[in-house]
Amino acid sequence: MSATGTTRRVTIAVAAAGISSFALLYAPQPVLPQLAGQYHLDPGGASLAVSVATGALAIAVLPIAALSEVVGRRPVIIASVVASVVFGFLLPLAPSYPALLVLRALQGVAIAGFPGVAAAYLAERLGKAGLAAAVGAMIAGNTIGGMVGRLAAGFTAGPFGYRGALLVVAVIGLVCAVVTVLALPPGKQGTFTITSE
Repeated sequence: MSATGTTRRVTIAVAAAGISSFALLYAPQPVLPQLAGQYHLDPGGASLAVSVATGALAIAVLPIAALSEVVGRRPVIIASVVASVVFGFLLPLAPSYPALLVLRALQGVAIAGFPGVAAAYLAERLGKAGLAAAVGAMIAGNTIGGMVGRLAAGFTAGPFGYRGALLVVAVIGLVCAVVTVLALPPGKQGTFTITSE
């Protein structure tokens, strides 16, 4: 495959992964009032549906980045987008608020695999050629994903309830995850090495 074709595939893949990851991360935000009503929570208690995921993501980023040094960048990115979508489909089935929070924490850990590894993958796979465009696409995907997740959940929560809203965002995440899996080329091995003297 030509360098241009590879760069295009990588750019599409990381943009789709960013949309999926951040749509799923922020999907509960507009349905917090419904969560509060459903589970008789105060606003602070309901907001845990967002903060436990972002907190878990922050904690998991460095360990997952270290794991990617062993197993490779692409497998971690693929596992991240697939697992986060799986948790997205499980969220509407949560039987209780504590169960939902556990799923959100696990989803946050899963999502961490993308932002924690993507920049290193891009540097290894593309080098200087096309790197700026791919990083820009990734950042745009992250931003668009956060917006899409909030808007999709907000518009669908009224007719479908918070469970239906989370399901709609999970479907969006699934579509983007499929694009990522199909488009993301294998990372180049051995770009970075550790030497001892």
